[in-house]
Amino acid sequence: MSKPPPIRLGARHRRWLAGVFGLLWASGVLWLGFHYFLRTEGDFGPRPHVLEIWWLRLHGLAAFAALVAIGTVLPVHVRRAWELKKNRGSGLTMKGALAWLALTGYALYYFADPEVRPWLPWLHWVAGLGLPVFFMLHIARGQAVRATARRKLGIFPREPAHDHRRHG
Repeated sequence: MSKPPPIRLGARHRRWLAGVFGLLWASGVLWLGFHYFLRTEGDFGPRPHVLEIWWLRLHGLAAFAALVAIGTVLPVHVRRAWELKKNRGSGLTMKGALAWLALTGYALYYFADPEVRPWLPWLHWVAGLGLPVFFMLHIARGQAVRATARRKLGIFPREPAHDHRRHG
């Protein structure tokens, strides 16, 4: 009988996810900064900074990569954790935040008519700016649950070996 897959993601997978979501978050923050704080003065008043559209394009590309990244987490990590009833609260919060961002991002691109244009971006930005907090809380909660389970099993972290070269 084969061993069930672990909940914890591999190091390379974690780095890839961090890179994708880091790029997504950074491109969104850069777009916000350029859109609101780095406008240039034109002949007819303020106009968008030349890089603003490129940050938005990068953000859209990173959003597609994030959807792929989410898809790599669902079949093993999410399913296995759900089966074991581990970290469900913060996991559902993560899923909800990511779904909200995908839906509001889609709405901004395809359905933002003048009536919703003033408030729809805020619904997206607030959740997007808070996404790293959701990630950190989910990871910290998972690590705490894992540490508690290891203590209950009597598995303690190994202490670092003494380095005799440093202390003569």
